[in-house]
Amino acid sequence: MGRLKTILMVLVLGVVLLAASPPAQYEPEPPPYPVVSQSYHYWVQNGIGYYMLAGDVIGEFDDFVVALQIFERYHVKKIVIYLNSPGGSLFEGLGFAQLMIEQRSKGMLVEVRCYGLAASAAAIILACGTPGHRYIADSSFVMVHELWVFKLFSVQSVSQVEKEAKVMRKLQNAMIQMLSRHIKLSPEELKRRCAEETWISAQQAIEWGFADHLIQ
Repeated sequence: MGRLKTILMVLVLGVVLLAASPPAQYEPEPPPYPVVSQSYHYWVQNGIGYYMLAGDVIGEFDDFVVALQIFERYHVKKIVIYLNSPGGSLFEGLGFAQLMIEQRSKGMLVEVRCYGLAASAAAIILACGTPGHRYIADSSFVMVHELWVFKLFSVQSVSQVEKEAKVMRKLQNAMIQMLSRHIKLSPEELKRRCAEETWISAQQAIEWGFADHLIQ
């Protein structure tokens, strides 16, 4: 009986001491740095959202939409896009660029850093970064050209070819009008450069308004 009483007293004392002791202090968890794709396509670090666009501009619109949702979740105010791309789909490039412009209108700083190449649709993405925050490496190139049509074993009438050419010209003019609003070349000059398939050095890219600063 005495032993049971001693055990009960110890238990009661332990409960009293536990209630009187201050709550345990824990170090706050570090900010989350989510990596959302296995290929490290986009992530958030130190309050900045990063997006890696390396390769064709195909499927990038969908990925960028998801990335923007992640950036919003973590209250990102600046995006850095690493760009090294030969281009791809015109509509993917236009959609990606329009998302960038939309983010800029909301106060987001959209920085673009080109290493290697920004050709075709990728040139639009480079040009649509926040003015003053578009960078290009010294040995990189920008390339602009007319729209290409790829066909295999295609049989068409003259009327079909003419109709298709009219649609392609309309798409190309829309692209030229949009791009010329973000660079220093006039629509007429840009159209001529596209017809010649012009390769632009990093220094020329700055002079023509595709970029603002050289990465040495």
